[in-house]
Amino acid sequence: MEGFNSLEISKIQELSQNLAFTAVSYILENVSKVNEKIYKDNTDGNKEIVTKIDLDIHKKLYSIISKIYPDHEVLSEEDIDSNNIDYKNPIWIIDPLDGTTNFSNGIPIFGCSISFVFNYQTEVSSLFIPSIEKMGGKCISWSKNSGILVDSCNFSFKENSNISFVPGYLYSNTKLIKKYNKLNFLSEDFRNLGSISYEGAMVILGNGKSLLCNNPKIWDVSALIGIFSERNKSIYISNTGKNNKKWNKLKSMDKIYKNIDKKSYRIGFDIFFINE
Repeated sequence: MEGFNSLEISKIQELSQNLAFTAVSYILENVSKVNEKIYKDNTDGNKEIVTKIDLDIHKKLYSIISKIYPDHEVLSEEDIDSNNIDYKNPIWIIDPLDGTTNFSNGIPIFGCSISFVFNYQTEVSSLFIPSIEKMGGKCISWSKNSGILVDSCNFSFKENSNISFVPGYLYSNTKLIKKYNKLNFLSEDFRNLGSISYEGAMVILGNGKSLLCNNPKIWDVSALIGIFSERNKSIYISNTGKNNKKWNKLKSMDKIYKNIDKKSYRIGFDIFFINE
């Protein structure tokens, strides 16, 4: 299958932004309402929270994508029946509501993550997060053609802060924090907000120094992998579970997409997203 030209990528990026707006508009309409928590088995066999809003958004986005691009695959956190995903083919990877626990408790720290992947590469990304600066939120989108856009405008990188976002298990382990700090990827001020999309957006916007994810699932990071391939930003990976971690700069997205576990959808690496 041949690749996509710049015009096609522009259309896909515009669609990804519209999908993100659709998702978060629906989320914001319902964030102050009582949202019943449903517990489902995730891809690792553990229980996790989902709400009707998660499922509704998935259906909305899937319907839009399949109507416009019926030959494209869709991998959503809320629809993981297929273990035969081929990341060489055109595929949309979506997390309809990243931060469901926050959302279900009325905490406005969540996001929606949309990415378009082809030939083992993230080609287009869109993230939408609530914003304290205006009603609604911010839409961060990216493609190789456009670079990073914030609310459809060119984004100028600003000096990053000293906050780093880390998983909950690391947050409470001072020995591990000291170990990671030796790499200068983490600051001395670290947080966990409960939404990788939101935390990643904070780093992109310069409101955070780095984001560490422990062997995340592909829908958690697919959009970020694209955005952090842009200049002034970097991605480092290390084999998960290793005591003496060796961190290497990610040179090709192939290394991620060709390593994804077919059952759990985990990427097989710990991954750092940083501003440099």
